[in-house]
Amino acid sequence: MKKWFSVALGIVTATGGFLDAGTIATAGEAGARFGLGLIWAVVLATLAIILLVEMVGRFTAVSQKPYAAAIREEFGFSFYLLPLISEVIAESLLLAAELGGMAIALSLFTGISWHVLFPITALLVFAMAWRAPFDWIENGPALFGMLMFSFVAAIIALGGPSHESLTTLWKPEIKQGELVTYLYLIAATLGATISPYLLFFYSSGAREEGWSGNSLFLNRLTAVLGMGFGSIGSIAIILLCAIVLQPLHMQATSLGEIGLAMAKPFGPIGALLFASVLFVTCLGAALECVLALSYTVAQGFGWEWGEGKKPVEAARFNLMIVLFLLIAFIIGMLGVDPLQLALFASTIIALFLPISLLPFLVIMNNPRYLGDKINGRWTNTAIVGILLIASVVAVVSLPLELISGGG
Repeated sequence: MKKWFSVALGIVTATGGFLDAGTIATAGEAGARFGLGLIWAVVLATLAIILLVEMVGRFTAVSQKPYAAAIREEFGFSFYLLPLISEVIAESLLLAAELGGMAIALSLFTGISWHVLFPITALLVFAMAWRAPFDWIENGPALFGMLMFSFVAAIIALGGPSHESLTTLWKPEIKQGELVTYLYLIAATLGATISPYLLFFYSSGAREEGWSGNSLFLNRLTAVLGMGFGSIGSIAIILLCAIVLQPLHMQATSLGEIGLAMAKPFGPIGALLFASVLFVTCLGAALECVLALSYTVAQGFGWEWGEGKKPVEAARFNLMIVLFLLIAFIIGMLGVDPLQLALFASTIIALFLPISLLPFLVIMNNPRYLGDKINGRWTNTAIVGILLIASVVAVVSLPLELISGGG
């Protein structure tokens, strides 16, 4: 019974880590602008992240090494700096967006400006990252993140998409001058979903929980069902915004505007449900993001790390937590709208994505780490395909961002 309860917690953890400010922003704008025409991009990104999560979990469970440490060990410190620098840039922006998403959620509850509430969210994430046990961080926000299925309930309450909306699933309505925005949202969707911070956090979490070769079934189930459940949230937001916002010609240019879609079927309670989902998912993502950054730095430099250690036992790891939260706090206090910041962060993630994923091809085929659990032919073929897609997205993401004006 305990084993199956652990499996359930693993699935919920993955669900909570999947949906964040970036995916909410891209999914909301995608549905409002193009109906169901970008669901295929979410499905493609979900298949990719399932494969990557399964691999990084398998690698960590068998080798007993976190992914970041293996990159430095296998490729050397100079190469390790490339994914490290890219992660620091992209995830610092995303962390600021997650804190802003939490602040907007609190603003929807209280009516107080999110700018005023932003420092409170930063302090809350700091307190939890500094002292909360890893199990709380892993399972607490993720359990409440199951509220995202209220989006599915909203779609059912509205009677589902119309016939006109359904046709956009295979024939997107791309108006004149909107092709660049459509292509930009594809890149942003891939960047928001295939987030390297989730891989670094997942790998480190497997070590925190003491996974071993006996955990491979748990890892596979977490990857497939967890990421699959997480994608339901993104697709549901696309559907809901297509049903409610697209007919009104609203383009979901703010997180609050996306929340209006929930108010249509459920009234004020719907708005509060959206605020709750936004808060808990952004809280979970902010915790994972700041810890992933700190894990990546500490593991690459060979420092002591771990949420199970007291701050004095892993001083430099905890110093990184403070530093990255401070950087995100400064970025957030500049007053940039969190939705636009999340979209921009997703673009930067897409830009650097091949750098973080390239080591998979080497590490996952090294018997010294994995013994007989190395990748097979089909898995390697899929990785090559993901790298090709990531490379194309990396080349076009920033030009599309500049041309489209961030959607």
